[in-house]
Amino acid sequence: MSETPASGAGARRPRVAVVIGSGGLKCAAALGSIRVLRDAGVPIDLAVGCSGGSLCAVWLARGAEAADRQAERFVASLHGMFQSLDYRAVPRALLPRAFGFGPEFALLDDRKVNAAIRDFVGDSEFGDLGLPLRIVATDFQSGDQVVLSSGSLADALRASIAIPMVLPPWRVDGRLLTDGGACDPLPVDVAMREGADVIVAIGFEESPQTEVGNLMQLVLHLKTTTVNHLLRSQLAFYSVAHHAEVIPMIPDLDRRIRLADADQIGYLIEQGELAARRELPYLRRLLGLSEGAGRGGGGAREGAGEQDAPCRRGDADVGAAAT
Repeated sequence: MSETPASGAGARRPRVAVVIGSGGLKCAAALGSIRVLRDAGVPIDLAVGCSGGSLCAVWLARGAEAADRQAERFVASLHGMFQSLDYRAVPRALLPRAFGFGPEFALLDDRKVNAAIRDFVGDSEFGDLGLPLRIVATDFQSGDQVVLSSGSLADALRASIAIPMVLPPWRVDGRLLTDGGACDPLPVDVAMREGADVIVAIGFEESPQTEVGNLMQLVLHLKTTTVNHLLRSQLAFYSVAHHAEVIPMIPDLDRRIRLADADQIGYLIEQGELAARRELPYLRRLLGLSEGAGRGGGGAREGAGEQDAPCRRGDADVGAAAT
């Protein structure tokens, strides 16, 4: 594909989507990446979020203001959230027939998580947002990808972050849903189906376990291996298939980040900014943005009447816009 920016009468601007994948606390790096994109005047037409990335996608769809303040809220909401062990889970796991065991089993009591989500979005719905948003979850029974685009934001977020065995699955419209990362840790395909021409894919590789001394560490180690290979293979496939221009923004993290490492938020945002700046020159050329383009004209979508419509591919694609 030519890197020459769009020019000439009749050429339309390529539709841009930002996809934020699963990654637990590492998803906070997306706050930095998005801040760089907005400051550079990159227009964004669609937000897609998966698992922990869905929280940042909601922030983006609500205007992506005050990344530092959002990070502070992130830290405050995480305090003790993933330390509320459900003591009923232990006997259920050891003696399932005696204490009952089912698909909604989880190790943690989710009341703090639910309260934090409600504090974040309240009773807001998808239709209240200024930018089209898609949140990805997984059907617990079939394993199919489920794309949520209407109704309660709190329900969609809770379903998408339902980490298997850690948080209970969540029912939405009668379907039992679990973590969106279980079906795809970086759902670029959702943005493609919505007609995006340029897709900024913010993904996160997992750090391998340094020690495997118990069953849970073994499970996490195997999960890490699977997720990392799936993420790499997905990006390689999209690079070859080239249905849209996919620009990976993968923060280069030099340390293992756990859910409880809230003190690493500043580091994560910084690495997210660096990842975005690495790809920004190419993205500018692709979209025809000048070095001086800034937030004055780049953050908003074109056409106020379009904000509830999916960004469907028109007669001209990004290749046509680039020639």
